[in-house]
Amino acid sequence: MSLFLLAGAFMAVMHLGQGTRDGNLSPTLILGFLLLGAYCVGFLTWRLGFPWITGYIIAGLLMGPHVFGWIPLNALNDLRFLNSLALAFIAFSAGGELRLNCIRDRFKSILFLTTGVALVVFLGVSMTIYFLTPHLLFSQGWNPATRLLVSAIFGVIAVARSPSSTIAIICETRAKGSYTDTSLSVTVATDVLIIMLFAVVVSIGETALFQGKALRFGFFFQLLLEIGSAFLLGFLLAKAIVFLIRNLKVEFPVVIAGMGFLVIKFSHLLGEYLQEAYRIGLDLEPLLICMAAGFTVQNFSKHGEQFLAEMESVSLPIYVSFFAFTGATIDLKTLESAWLLGLVLVVSRAILMFVGANVSGRLAGDDRRIYANVWMAFITQAGVSLGLLTEVVRRFPEFGLEIQSILISAITINQVIGPVLFKMGLKRVGEIPKM
Repeated sequence: MSLFLLAGAFMAVMHLGQGTRDGNLSPTLILGFLLLGAYCVGFLTWRLGFPWITGYIIAGLLMGPHVFGWIPLNALNDLRFLNSLALAFIAFSAGGELRLNCIRDRFKSILFLTTGVALVVFLGVSMTIYFLTPHLLFSQGWNPATRLLVSAIFGVIAVARSPSSTIAIICETRAKGSYTDTSLSVTVATDVLIIMLFAVVVSIGETALFQGKALRFGFFFQLLLEIGSAFLLGFLLAKAIVFLIRNLKVEFPVVIAGMGFLVIKFSHLLGEYLQEAYRIGLDLEPLLICMAAGFTVQNFSKHGEQFLAEMESVSLPIYVSFFAFTGATIDLKTLESAWLLGLVLVVSRAILMFVGANVSGRLAGDDRRIYANVWMAFITQAGVSLGLLTEVVRRFPEFGLEIQSILISAITINQVIGPVLFKMGLKRVGEIPKM
């Protein structure tokens, strides 16, 4: 009933021309309808036994410019800053969920799963794409070195996970236990690892393959400097957050999300300024800064649990908007044009996740219930994967768009099925409390 009323109200507003700005619907009005509609669809999917965020993504897809067209493309562009704000919020929460005592207790398991699964997926997907590229139309005439680079890019992005989806499912189900802690810790650690691995692969490709130069060892020093700077800035940001918790009397989570948004803008502007003014290529990773800040507050202050409780109190509209916008940006034409190879990637990646998790879990001496099911927590992809794809298009215009279309189709499928599989995994190990 609520969905029918919302749809009727939205069409009436469009027909009557109310809430328009320069002939277009106000982005604020569109955001309101999107939040309400996505929440209602999320409720329906939850009643059917699926995760809430699956409903948010479906609602965004249906209301977006590529299906019903209720949300025009220009409105998505106007509201794009909300994605940055939500990603910063999620990164703070991801860092805050990592507790040192849990990491110490399960360090061997986390280390083996992070490195083992990443290695198996990276090598497996890279080899699969390397042998498939001669049969793809856009890759005709490539030399073996270019095929190797493109395969490595596919392999890197296949390793990437979605901390935002993992945290959303954990918050929704209120899951607790070894499986939950391991899944989240490995997912966050993998995202830190993937940023470094992507930087290595892309830099080797740019220098050795396209510029005909040998790889400078100074690059590795620069990479360490960027990571170290991100952790240092995260530590300083955490100190500011602790000060705000103690002294601020206004809505704390809103201020934190705003701080994260400023960190993202500051990181990008600083990188551009150093490049233009001094030819220094220092690219700070803002999400790594926010993760480091959340981790520091949780583990090196007395306000960790209060920090998480405050963040969780306003998490609902942020998660709804983030995943609904993710659904709205899914282009069905792109999905249609590359779905077959995307499906091959999805299936091969899932099999490799299963193999890597089982082998790593056995080597680490884990409980069989964990290593037999933990691969289900690693399927979902979202923000980091899409961000890396944008960087691929910018750095390699020769083949970036073709890679993007294939990988977006795979990421879209993973984003829809991943939350469902993770919830199934939580049920199988019995870590979802009975309501």
